[in-house]
Amino acid sequence: MADQRQKIITSVFSRRNASGNLEETYVSHVKIWEDAGPEGGGRKPRYILLSQANNGSGFIHKSKLNTNGSFSVGKTWRLAELRALQVVNPLAFNITLSRTYRWQTENQIDQANFLDALIRLFRTVTRGSVPLQLEGIQEPDPLAATPSQSNYAQSSPSSSGITSVSQNQRSRTSSQSERPSDLPDRVPSPLALRNGVPPRAASPAMSGRGVAATRGAMSKARPPSITVPQQGTPPLRQPRRPSNAGSTSSQVTSVNLQTMPSQGSSLELPRDARQTSNHLLSKDTSQKIRTLSPVPSHAESPGFLARTRKISSQSAMAPAISDGPSMRRDQHARISYFDPSNQAMLDRLITGPIPDDQLDIEGEEADAQATLANVEEMIEGYEWASDDVIGRKGTRGAVELIEARLLDELMALEKANIHSFLESDDRIALVMKFMDSAIAELDNMDGLISSYKIHLNAASEDILYIQSQNRGLQVQTQNQRALLAELQNLLRTVHVDQDALVTLTQESLEKAQSIQHLEESASELYKALLAGRDTDMAATMERLQEYRTHNSQFCKRVFDFLSIMFTAQSKLLLGETDGILKPTKGRPSLIQHREIEAYLGRYAGLMLYLKEMDENIYARLCAAYFSAASDLHGTQIKALLGIYINFVRKMPEEEQEQGFSATTLTVATKGVAGIRRAGTIIRSPVEARSKEKDKPSDADLRASEVFGKILEQIAPLVYREGEFIADFLQINDAALTFADYMGLDSYFRRQAARVAGLSQTTLKLVRGAMDLIFGFLSGDLKIWLDKALARDHMEIIGVLSALERFQVEAEERNHEFFQALLSKQHTRLKAVFDRHVNDQLKGIEQTKLNSKKRKGIAHFVKYFPVYVTHVENQLLGAGGLEIRISVDEAYDKIVKTMFDSLKQMAKLEGEGEDKGQLNFHVILIENMHYFIGEMSRMDLGSVSSFIRQAEGIYDENLSAYVKLMFRRPFGKIIDYFEGVDNLLRTTGPGEIAANAAYNKSALKKVLKEYSVKDIRKHVEALSKRVEKHFIETAEKTDDVTSTTAAAVSVGVWKACEEELVRLTELFLSLISQCYADTGVSLEYTASDVESAFRRLRVGL
Repeated sequence: MADQRQKIITSVFSRRNASGNLEETYVSHVKIWEDAGPEGGGRKPRYILLSQANNGSGFIHKSKLNTNGSFSVGKTWRLAELRALQVVNPLAFNITLSRTYRWQTENQIDQANFLDALIRLFRTVTRGSVPLQLEGIQEPDPLAATPSQSNYAQSSPSSSGITSVSQNQRSRTSSQSERPSDLPDRVPSPLALRNGVPPRAASPAMSGRGVAATRGAMSKARPPSITVPQQGTPPLRQPRRPSNAGSTSSQVTSVNLQTMPSQGSSLELPRDARQTSNHLLSKDTSQKIRTLSPVPSHAESPGFLARTRKISSQSAMAPAISDGPSMRRDQHARISYFDPSNQAMLDRLITGPIPDDQLDIEGEEADAQATLANVEEMIEGYEWASDDVIGRKGTRGAVELIEARLLDELMALEKANIHSFLESDDRIALVMKFMDSAIAELDNMDGLISSYKIHLNAASEDILYIQSQNRGLQVQTQNQRALLAELQNLLRTVHVDQDALVTLTQESLEKAQSIQHLEESASELYKALLAGRDTDMAATMERLQEYRTHNSQFCKRVFDFLSIMFTAQSKLLLGETDGILKPTKGRPSLIQHREIEAYLGRYAGLMLYLKEMDENIYARLCAAYFSAASDLHGTQIKALLGIYINFVRKMPEEEQEQGFSATTLTVATKGVAGIRRAGTIIRSPVEARSKEKDKPSDADLRASEVFGKILEQIAPLVYREGEFIADFLQINDAALTFADYMGLDSYFRRQAARVAGLSQTTLKLVRGAMDLIFGFLSGDLKIWLDKALARDHMEIIGVLSALERFQVEAEERNHEFFQALLSKQHTRLKAVFDRHVNDQLKGIEQTKLNSKKRKGIAHFVKYFPVYVTHVENQLLGAGGLEIRISVDEAYDKIVKTMFDSLKQMAKLEGEGEDKGQLNFHVILIENMHYFIGEMSRMDLGSVSSFIRQAEGIYDENLSAYVKLMFRRPFGKIIDYFEGVDNLLRTTGPGEIAANAAYNKSALKKVLKEYSVKDIRKHVEALSKRVEKHFIETAEKTDDVTSTTAAAVSVGVWKACEEELVRLTELFLSLISQCYADTGVSLEYTASDVESAFRRLRVGL
């Protein structure tokens, strides 16, 4: 025990706080057993630990013993939550915390010590402020606060020492279920626990002697119980106890009812008297008790006093009747609260009223007072006012407690009387002996009956077996008859008429009527083979083998015939023109396969037969058709491609020399058809070749147009072929069988569907049908496209556009083969287009202007509108296609490279700083002006962003050019007024004239150099410089540049005029603002500027 206590302290109570003191101190512990639940099975050991914290509070811990010998706490309760303790037996007790627990212990001493320590610690922690309900255990003596409380604890007949009145409430149901000889422990009900009323301990059975001894003890140790009035007596007013009553233990008084012993057996109360007593008690206790304040003694009636004296005199005789008083009792003995005073009252109720002359008049006063005191003391212990659901007070609870307690005690007395009666009669043992003998005889009879039952069951099973054998023979006979009928039907089914077999071997395969006869005969053979496929009966095996031979011969016959007809029909369609229809007017076209499809379509039913009945022949026939169809289509398409390649025109020689690279053009080879004047209408290359219009030639179509016409011929052919082989060879997901085709019975359809299906090899063959037939097409198209693009490489864009249009159509039709074919060509041609764009970018980057001699508009700027026109002519109707996005991206790359190269070329011009800047702006102005003018006329949304970009560059460089041109003639006056403008930001207008650098004399000095005559001279010099920069230099290059330069110079001259007018107005505004009082003004006006510019119109 000490070792275990040390382990508990080490595991649980060794933790210290910040000051080094233990947080909790061990007080006591006890080992218990609790139910492990339905899943755990059995019981599990636990340890209840009692501890006190350093702050004075107490705790109850439930822990378990771990495998390593340590203890771990699983649940903890605060000791202040303890409400009740009930000792059920020396090895079990109930404890009420948040709910009631029952714990089984192993040692009686350990349990007693633990409960003693628990009560002592609870009193210490709560200091008596919290009530504790004890039952089956006495309050420890050292915890008694006053002598009066200690004496009361010793004299109380209750086994719990100090208990509340609510402790005496008992459930009627639990009282009626007690046994007289061995009463089980009572478990408190949830309702009683919620109301704070723990149950009382069960009362063991008592013999007549034990009851008499207990009654004697009760007559001395406790006050009398409630006195029941006689019948016909009016209801009595409950006496009130004076406020100065000497006893303070009335709160723990119990209402008791005890019967008088009689000759070793208990006295049983008659039924009518018990009902009368219960009625009077219920009637009396149902009245509400309003207060417990004292009432004057003169309020008591003489009749009441006389009756109570008689009852008291009878109560005084009770100790003489009992066997002897006994102040000490057994801890587990049942205590009956039926005292002599109540017994006397009950006797009076039974025997009737007592004459008045028999009453003792002398002791009436004292007996009445004692009885009233006892009744008041008993009633005062109950809490008459109880809370209802809405917080109001009521007396119903206390009345019900009294009623329940009295009824419970009456039931206990009845049980004790019955037990006493059974123990007092010796004849009961003899009766029990005879009953045991009778039971033994009955057991023997039961065994004999069971043996007879076994024999009867065995006989019944034999009878059932014989009956089942009889039924089985009957069923077997019927089955044999049915089997015979099925065999006969099967023989009829697997039978094929001889005429049908002759038809399969000799009927013609050419005529439509003959083909129908063959299908009907084949259906007869088909049914026989299907019916006998799952049978191995000797009666049918020989016949089925013969039918299989006929089937193989017929399938071989069909294969040989159709193999020849595939080739023959192909040759008939090709004829002498290789399957090309050449009309007198219009383009050649492919001959359609409608006739050959109609001819072969007649054999679709026989193909279904071959597919199911001989898969090898079917696969060979499919391969033969694929080969014949591939040769037919290959001959036709190759002939068509050879004819249509002649329709592709070649790019003219002058167009072949054009490009973004300047090296492709020389002055000698340039023509009007290649690079046009600014503002002229762009014509197609065909229109430019006016001299060749009269020459007869078939090569008058662009490659993209010819390619589109070829795809218009090939696409329907591919689509139609895919649909035909799906119907003719049944290459689809319809799962159609020959039984479905011929409309046979459902039995044959199910049989055919069950065995239908091709092997993996055959499936692979038929699924690749389109690849086997048109496997040549991809290579032939590649060769043709390479030849067409060699004649005109610019047609790559139109070819991609045509290809993408047919890609969209193939995707809509969900034709996987043709879609994959076109995708393969598209991937290759897209790479060709990317190389074409890269070649254009390289040509732009290689173009450089001569650093010593300018050439006006860059060649790639001139060629870009021509390139865009050529490309856009190929993209008619290509909106929403991928090629449209690719071309826009190519435009973006080309324009970005053009503008970057142009700026790089402009930086190379000029030797001086001012001259170099002017030449830079001049080149950009000329080229951007040309680019904007040409691209604006095309009205293309895809190039609108490039036009806005060019306009920004043009405006920026034009503004910079004008400012540089004005620096030479107007530099002084511009610098002067710019300084004035800057000074105005920090100085007032009136203070400008006071500045030494900007006073009146400085202003006069600047203005005297800019008279009207000087302005005209400066404007004339400016016009000559503009003409030199744009007109004279452009005349030395080509017509396109000179025409563009003339248009540019007009815009530049207009910009110069506007800039000088703006400066003049600025000068006048600053003079009027800052020099208004000086009398100095500008010698020329804006009108003089406009007049001078009108006189010298540049470029006109």
